[in-house]
Amino acid sequence: MPDQRPADELSLEELELLIEHKRRIARAKLFAENGDGRRFRPVTVMPADQAPPGQAARLARRKRATFRDRALFAIEVLAVLGLLLIIVGSLANLQSLNDEVIQARMTTPNATLGANSGGQELPGSSFPPSNPLKELPGSSFAPESGPPALGVQLRAVAALPVPTPGPRSPTRLVIAAINVDWPIVQGDSWEELKQGIGHRVGSVNPGERGNLILAGHNDVYGEPFRDLEKLEIGKDVLVYAGVTSFRYVVKTKRVVVPTDLTPLAPSKTPIITLITCTPYRVDTHRLIVIGELAP
Repeated sequence: MPDQRPADELSLEELELLIEHKRRIARAKLFAENGDGRRFRPVTVMPADQAPPGQAARLARRKRATFRDRALFAIEVLAVLGLLLIIVGSLANLQSLNDEVIQARMTTPNATLGANSGGQELPGSSFPPSNPLKELPGSSFAPESGPPALGVQLRAVAALPVPTPGPRSPTRLVIAAINVDWPIVQGDSWEELKQGIGHRVGSVNPGERGNLILAGHNDVYGEPFRDLEKLEIGKDVLVYAGVTSFRYVVKTKRVVVPTDLTPLAPSKTPIITLITCTPYRVDTHRLIVIGELAP
């Protein structure tokens, strides 16, 4: 039982013991309360089978969402891998085609094929011309026929016949600066450009006054003009007519749309015009390189 005597009747030692006792009580009370002044409540861990129904439903939904997210991620990865395989396969097929053309050129360098289909598009494209009446020839896309649903029959437009090569006709193109050494064939249509550099029907022969127009592909059928965009101003372009060579010096370069026919215009001075598609494997425009005959 606590001592009920007044403080003035207690000895010094009894007073010290009483103060220490009160301090212990105060510390125990402070420990029983948290920092916010709320009563301390011990954490009770409930067994899994006794968890509240709401909490169990939330855990189930969380598991289902995690599984769905993982499945969607796996599908996206597979789709990306499939697209990459398609792109790699297409590039491999295109490279195989270019290798076959180069090999065929090495075995039969002077072969020619087909007749000039004519057209109004700059030559050298990697697609066959979509509209041969409005675009320059030499596209990398084969000519398209009219769809049967139209109920009409489209007539082919008459084209200039491919002339028989004469003694002054161009036969070979050499551009040492970009490692080009290809045969020249008569005509610059889709079929002729499969065999080499195409000499446009109606343009002049090497060394003659006028516009000597040559076209070639940059990404199909051997890629003869793949590096034409790297050809610098002032570099030499050699055109052979049999064993006779004619040297042209590059003076200007520009990029035009396929329907710009100004590069095909005649010239009062002896020049050469080289035409191909650009950008590489995009082929939305034409790269034009123009050189002048060296004295």
